[in-house]
Parts: sequence; structure tokens; C-alpha cells
Amino acid sequence: MEKIIIVGHGSPKEDANKLADLTKALAITLKKQPEDIKYAYIKFGSPSIEESIIECIKENAKTIIIHPLFLFSGSHVSYDIPEIIKKFRKNYPYIEIICTKPLGLHEKLLEIIKKRIDEIKQEAPKNKAN
Repeated sequence: MEKIIIVGHGSPKEDANKLADLTKALAITLKKQPEDIKYAYIKFGSPSIEESIIECIKENAKTIIIHPLFLFSGSHVSYDIPEIIKKFRKNYPYIEIICTKPLGLHEKLLEIIKKRIDEIKQEAPKNKAN
């Protein structure tokens, strides 16, 4: 059984932590059961990566795919997440725990940025009128 964990940074502003909504939508996109897509925060949110991995283990996951929802490989992606994975691999060698690359410079991300810029340009005349 495969589980996926989407990892975000997290915010002290609790209502900014919206990964639950993202994972629900991702489950639909991937045609998976909602319980097969978890989320976690590296800082300022709950559950932690460790808590989400433990939940996957309790649900008999054989493979856990961790996706860092970060643009680039900063210290969380390059050091913190790999250290957590290393600890779990040592304690649970029979479970495959793998990590994807961060978002990076993907063409789809560039399309989204362009779309957001186009949206604000269309809204700009409305904003100036107020």
C-alpha cells in the first residue's frame, strides 16, 4: 500500500495552514482514497512530518512518498526532511520511504505565475477606481 505525504512549511497563523484542502483535491486528481494522501508541516503546524509518517506506518503503508511543497532545495528540503527520512528508514527498514524533488522551475508553475499576473492586470482597473 502506498501513501503520500505533502509537506509544507507551516505558519504561526493557523488559518494559513491549508494543506488539508490541497490533499483532498490531490486525492481526486490522483484517483486515490483521501486517506492515502496525508499532509504535514515542517514548522508552525500540525501534524508534523514524523506524526504523518507514523500514521502511514500504522495504516500498513509499504511505500511512503514524501513531496516537499517548496519551490527550491533550501535547508528544509536538503537537510531537515532527509534527516527525518533517514531516522525512519533505520527504524522501519521494511518500509520504502522516498522523497520527490521540490516544485522547482517546472513549466506548469511558470504558467500559473503568468496566470496570476494576468489576473491582477485585469483587476487593476477595478482597484484604481476604488
